[in-house]
Amino acid sequence: MNNEKAQHISEKMKFLKSNYPIVSTALFVLFIVVAHIFSTDNYDWTKNTISDLGAQGYDRKLIMQIGFLAFGVVLSSGIFLNGLSLRTLPILIYGLCVAMAGIFCTKPFFDAYTYSSTQSTLHSTFAQIAGVTFSIGILTQIFFTADNYFKYIHVTFFILVIGLSAAFGQLINYQGIAQRLLYFTSFIWLIKYYKH
Repeated sequence: MNNEKAQHISEKMKFLKSNYPIVSTALFVLFIVVAHIFSTDNYDWTKNTISDLGAQGYDRKLIMQIGFLAFGVVLSSGIFLNGLSLRTLPILIYGLCVAMAGIFCTKPFFDAYTYSSTQSTLHSTFAQIAGVTFSIGILTQIFFTADNYFKYIHVTFFILVIGLSAAFGQLINYQGIAQRLLYFTSFIWLIKYYKH
């Protein structure tokens, strides 16, 4: 019985080792969708960010907090299972920072009497580090591939990520849309073009 259990765990670890970008992303998307389904009327997906779904004082924040944590932990675990390298280090930091962004919540997106500005600053800091290291992670892949086609693919995704990040900062009334496009682009790269 113990051998069967050990074999079952081993098979799960092998699956995670091979598919961690897909598993982590699927979990994250699932939690984002569930958080949207249960969001309150004052949440507007075109304007509000995904971080707002886990904001301080928001009574349904736990859903999105678990989503951030699950994504970060699964992604980081997969990297460790495959062996950490210079090629994967930026994506490891990205995953860990996304997880930390789930622990520290952003400020409320609605009128609230009190909230922790320190916690909100930590959330923003980890989110920014995640964005920077993800971009570095895309660039890093360029140096580890000899195929010019894939080099161009990585450059294209790098430009898209930088462009959408800039749009997110500029389009104040449409930050929700810009961020979702940024996430969508990032997830495509992570699942299809990221190599460990």
